[in-house]
Amino acid sequence: MRESDLLKHVYAFNRALPDHVAIPPGDDMGALALGDQTVLITVDQVADGVHVQLGNTPLKLVARKAITRNLSDVAAMAARPLGAVVAAALPRRFTEAQAKELFDSMRATAEAYQCPLIGGDISMWDHPLLLTVTVFAEPAGIGPILRSGAQPGDAVFVSGQLGGAWQKDGGGAHLHFEPRINLARKIAEHAGDALHSMIDLSDGLASDLSHICEQSHAAAEIHLADLPARLPGRDGPQHALFDGEDYELCFTIAPDAADNLPTEIDGVTLTKVGHMLGEADRPVESRLWLRLPDGTRQPLTKTGWEHHA
Repeated sequence: MRESDLLKHVYAFNRALPDHVAIPPGDDMGALALGDQTVLITVDQVADGVHVQLGNTPLKLVARKAITRNLSDVAAMAARPLGAVVAAALPRRFTEAQAKELFDSMRATAEAYQCPLIGGDISMWDHPLLLTVTVFAEPAGIGPILRSGAQPGDAVFVSGQLGGAWQKDGGGAHLHFEPRINLARKIAEHAGDALHSMIDLSDGLASDLSHICEQSHAAAEIHLADLPARLPGRDGPQHALFDGEDYELCFTIAPDAADNLPTEIDGVTLTKVGHMLGEADRPVESRLWLRLPDGTRQPLTKTGWEHHA
């Protein structure tokens, strides 16, 4: 089973949702309209053996990732976190000290981002650790910024460095990343209405930019030579394209605003890596295209990694 195929099945029922669903499945967060207020909601899991390797990873870093990968969704909407609930399925072999360390670390991480834990559930089972975190947020005076607003001619930008976030032993930048909550709001404040779409990079640039293309009914071109690769050497750009777990931002912005966008905000680089294609430049056989250093262009058929693959 492919995760993308299952999601298409889920999205097919969006039109049947009631009117108070302000943002249906298909974006980084869903939203409910409650009178004149909007509450944004996201849920994510951290599963031992999938998102972390518990045998090689300190519990405090497992706890941190469980909170911060949800907060990365909040950043993608340029929103403000309000609170979180956690459902934890703990292995029966866990000691009381381990359980307390896990929850204390989750609470400390959540509070550091003004996202207090307000409830949850605990169970024990004969399987690896599974943490399910739900975060509630609100629009921060701008947005929320959706995946569906990209327009032809928009410049495509990413924050930070991409690729190589997951090391062979399970360590790496995916355990230490900073959710770009403040950065996203500053980009939104700087660009205003010229910021058309945004997503966080959890599954790889190629995969996640393709989600913007699908939701915006558009296509995009990535310039291989411009990718801010974390890993050195010839394969660095390939890792930047296809590795997951970066948790940086990818956003599209109108060309005029792109020319005035700072190359760095609060020490985080912002790099133009491509542009959205207009109808005349949009080949029908692919939504995502790669411009090679020699000037040729080819369709991107590999779009990153999937948790179910």
